[in-house]
Amino acid sequence: MLTGRMALAALAGLTLGLSVQRGEAQPTPASPPAVQAAPAQATPDATTPAPPATPGAAAPATPSPAAPASVLPTDEAIQAAGFGDEVTLEARPALVLAGKTNWDDLYGTFRKAIADLTALAAGQGAEASGPPMIRFVSSSDDSVDYEAILPVRAIDKPAESYAPAKPGETPAGKAMRFVHHGGYDTIEQTYDEITNHLDERSITAEDAFVEEYVRDPATTPETGLATFIYVFPKRN
Repeated sequence: MLTGRMALAALAGLTLGLSVQRGEAQPTPASPPAVQAAPAQATPDATTPAPPATPGAAAPATPSPAAPASVLPTDEAIQAAGFGDEVTLEARPALVLAGKTNWDDLYGTFRKAIADLTALAAGQGAEASGPPMIRFVSSSDDSVDYEAILPVRAIDKPAESYAPAKPGETPAGKAMRFVHHGGYDTIEQTYDEITNHLDERSITAEDAFVEEYVRDPATTPETGLATFIYVFPKRN
């Protein structure tokens, strides 16, 4: 039986070997500090409010955000986010670390990838400009190809300075934003709801989808954590 995330991957038609798109226009992982706004800097186009999944009691923390509080979205922005809002994400400079894991090890793998990327950025003087993200690039029944993404204010050193990460950009374009409240071990329920939401509306999704970790687990109780999930509808 497919889990929620696997079902969404199947609905989107994810297969191993898909290429990752870069360089379009995207959301506010926290727009410029001046706008302490929504994470993946998203410009709402339309909102379809619907309550997100209710978190379980003892959910593990989501991958730890590597961004300072000043670039995370406000509590008001997170609470105002609907379930299936149409937003436009704007491309911003980012460091990208690609990896592969199996479905059972997502949480630990993502947490480590974000920690490694954060340490690498700090070592090179690259200042985070928004919450960290994970982009699901492709998958099979057993494994997932992903990219850990950290938005930064600028990339001003040679590409090799950031190895094994690479300079890139945050995901961009028209997307549907969903919200998961709670720890990571309850997120599959939200993915089930997303899959149903898309299926009921006959919406076909692009291959990749993105998780953005908009609250810091170091200062937020597990039940107060939040993750923005971006799905990119195919355009005819």
